[in-house]
Amino acid sequence: MKTKLFYLLPVLAAIALWTACNPPRRSTTPSRPPTSQRPGKTEPMDTVRWTNPANPKPPITNDPSRPGEKPRPNTGGSGETYHIAMLLPFLTEQFDQTNVPDKSRLALQFYSGAKIALDEISREGGVNLVVDVYDTHVSDADFQKVMADRRFAKSDVFIGPIRTSHVEIMAGWARQNRKIVISPESPNSGLTHQNPDFIQINPSLRAHCEAIAGYVCSQSAQNIVTLICKQKEAERLPYFQEYAAARGCPAFGELIVPDETTNFDKTDLKACFRPGKTAVFILPSWSNQDFVMAFFRKLKAAKGNNKVEVYGMPQWKNYESIEPEYLSLLNVHISSASYIDYQSPQINAFQQTFYEATGALPDDDGFNGYEVTKFAGDMLKKYGLSFPERIKQAHFAGLRGDFWIQPVKDQAVADSRRNDYDYLENKFVYILKFDKTGFAPVYPP
Repeated sequence: MKTKLFYLLPVLAAIALWTACNPPRRSTTPSRPPTSQRPGKTEPMDTVRWTNPANPKPPITNDPSRPGEKPRPNTGGSGETYHIAMLLPFLTEQFDQTNVPDKSRLALQFYSGAKIALDEISREGGVNLVVDVYDTHVSDADFQKVMADRRFAKSDVFIGPIRTSHVEIMAGWARQNRKIVISPESPNSGLTHQNPDFIQINPSLRAHCEAIAGYVCSQSAQNIVTLICKQKEAERLPYFQEYAAARGCPAFGELIVPDETTNFDKTDLKACFRPGKTAVFILPSWSNQDFVMAFFRKLKAAKGNNKVEVYGMPQWKNYESIEPEYLSLLNVHISSASYIDYQSPQINAFQQTFYEATGALPDDDGFNGYEVTKFAGDMLKKYGLSFPERIKQAHFAGLRGDFWIQPVKDQAVADSRRNDYDYLENKFVYILKFDKTGFAPVYPP
């Protein structure tokens, strides 16, 4: 299989500059970043060729044969040819010859991971991909100019964009033009309707709430469960209650405090405890670290000998003001769309490959770029352009998390042509529990 990578030249320059600014660690001779060769007369002017860095020194300790491993030969057939467009905010208008802005990092990481996936798809064979890469910029007006490119509408599948407003614009255009959109980043629900070819990879808030409710219900129906939030967050509570009811779990208690609440000094938690039962508290809050920490202090003082568990949102993992003592003492859990096990040989192998290509280690966006692109390629190879219709209830195993694609039903606006779902969403969510080494999965085990 031949994979052609059509680039906007400023995007290529951004990637080259980024890799040049990330030389390999512990190496006296920095690895060369992927470079482009000046095309000849028979090649398109925007075709990009990639080369591996010279003598890269591996930052990961794993199989000693790994650094010298040769690429697997292409054993697949010629397959069908599909056009993919990647829509990423490289923000090339903001960088110069010596600086790439921090806001470009997401796009650079994502594409570098995507390139590794494209290389794998090429070696595996069975499908041919032509990939156009677009810088979506920041403003909606600039993005709409990108969409007006004569090559834009020729793509079959679109990966991206990232900004929420761009996703809304893209979703509307794709619905009218019957194009497939894989939205890799935005977790917002309700961005599109009557759009059965739209696939949202990042689970929505509802998916996180349902995952927490399902896990709590699976532990014991006898636990005393209380939902705690500010008044402005109360609209999230039905997500838990509806899912718990569907699972046959008793209704959760609710404690809603005023929006101006800064501490819980006047809040009585006695009704949340029962002798011999675990008191479970769920806080669907992420915007205020101080609010969460204030509740932790209150619960620590009020729990006595009662066993307690606390469930919260993915953002808690990055809170700087929460002391680990509280996370451990209160058995804190969080939901998360991803988890990277850095002890895994598969993770180490991907880190090594990414490092060899860029001179930097992948962050969550690098893993995401790899997984989303691999998912798209595998689905096209298996099902062709009908894959959105074929993957309802499908399961795709990734490095940092799985894809469990399910239809989102909204009967009020459901597409009459399909009449069974509005769009598709990845519903896979981890439940992580804090232990001595940090947050680790308890579900799936």
